[in-house]
Amino acid sequence: TSSVFTRAHHFTIGALIAITQNIDSGVTVLQQLREKAGPAAMYDSSARAYPPRCHPGTRKRLRSHINRWGAGHGSNRRMLWVLGPAAVGKSAIAQATAEEFDEMERFGASFFFSKPNHISDPDWVIPTLVYQLATKHRQHKHIITQRLVDDPLILEKNRQVQFRKLMIEPFRILMTEYPDAVREPLLIILDGLDECQDKEAQVEFINLISTHVRQVDKFPLLWMICSRPEWHLQTALSNVDFEVVCERQELKVRDPEAQADVRHLLGVGFDKIREKYRDRLHNDWPDKDHLLQIATAASGHLGFASFILRFIGDNQYSDPDSQLNICVKFLSGGGIIGTMNPLHALDLLYRQILSDVPVITLPTTMRILGFFLFHHPNRFPADDDAKFLNVDQTTFRRSLQNLHSVIHVPPAEESDKTPLRIYHASFYDFLKDPNRSGKFCLNRQAVDYDFTLQCLYWIENHGMRATTTSPVPTNRPGAPMRFTRDLVEFSGRMRGVLVIGCPTTSSTALRASNLVA
Repeated sequence: TSSVFTRAHHFTIGALIAITQNIDSGVTVLQQLREKAGPAAMYDSSARAYPPRCHPGTRKRLRSHINRWGAGHGSNRRMLWVLGPAAVGKSAIAQATAEEFDEMERFGASFFFSKPNHISDPDWVIPTLVYQLATKHRQHKHIITQRLVDDPLILEKNRQVQFRKLMIEPFRILMTEYPDAVREPLLIILDGLDECQDKEAQVEFINLISTHVRQVDKFPLLWMICSRPEWHLQTALSNVDFEVVCERQELKVRDPEAQADVRHLLGVGFDKIREKYRDRLHNDWPDKDHLLQIATAASGHLGFASFILRFIGDNQYSDPDSQLNICVKFLSGGGIIGTMNPLHALDLLYRQILSDVPVITLPTTMRILGFFLFHHPNRFPADDDAKFLNVDQTTFRRSLQNLHSVIHVPPAEESDKTPLRIYHASFYDFLKDPNRSGKFCLNRQAVDYDFTLQCLYWIENHGMRATTTSPVPTNRPGAPMRFTRDLVEFSGRMRGVLVIGCPTTSSTALRASNLVA
């Protein structure tokens, strides 16, 4: 057969070679990025086959706001921080946002951190983001291909260099040379930043992004960061000038919208379970009182409600009515039945949070938690708690530094008038139950004994008698250091308290009796 090349000679096919080399270079670059990236962190990864999802009827206000922000309506800030306590649905919102923006062709890239799934290496982040951007945008891939050909060691350099050379500068070139290449801003999502294994790297990512968005008025990248309100992140994001470039949205547990979302989620969830098991469940299942009990216990905590629904509808047991009865007994204070723990997933999260508290700090942390959960009068400020326990303010705040995702710790400038606040009662219940919290369970006798000693210390050393005013010493102007009668009387009732490993302390009981008499 003949062809256009038959007997041809003295010709070149340079353009074809150039195209082939370009394709080969592009493939090689993607391979280089792939080797440094963490594909499991992408929102559509097979490793995330069953990711947390937002029910269509929940978090509507925030999701609508994110869509408006992403479209550039109502705000010129190019950075959005979504924060909230542990397990309230931040990842579900991030997942839903990624899916929606991808459908609208306004999605750039994502990285979903997950400490339990070992997706927490900060060195994976930028290669993972760049890989996604390169596969979606041909011009971006051409630019980074040339850069990696010119400097094959870029991916071995520090994160600041990678961020600048592979993300910021390529898009700056696109804006100048290919202004139509990116007509809509592209969203980049970092979810669960607090689960990155290196706290310094977490702050570094915040600084890289915020420094960039400060320097540009218009740029085709938007940044959405979801995290728990950890102390080091709040510190990085709390500067006054940060508000100019970063919008802050907080997921709250006890507000009316969250509580309405829980009721909606439970209603839809039970409808699905009832439909699935319609051969064995009545149309009026579950009982209204049981539904109200679960909704009340959840109190606006969507994660809590989701875990309960997952337990009741578990395919492993295929007996939702029995599972519901276990939940009702559990929520009524009946504890865990055998290995049946409706909140097992939430308990694992609480254990992980407490495991991150440094060993040297943990005893003081547990001491503060014991007083706060068992004897804390909620109207008293955090500073007074520290004084009552004879813990200096620096140690007090450092001891709670890792618990900002489960307890609201007021900033230093407000701690003389604002109390500690637990985000959800499930953490309190967890700490009381040894079957759930294990080594982190609070020993009530030890807590009571410590409490009694502190009462006696302040009464004996400061000459305070039983009154009806504040039970905790304070340095607020005009507020004397006094104790209420109930605290003094409690001290008197503590005769014969036994602490594990300690004998009955009759001298302590005698001191209390003498003071109350």
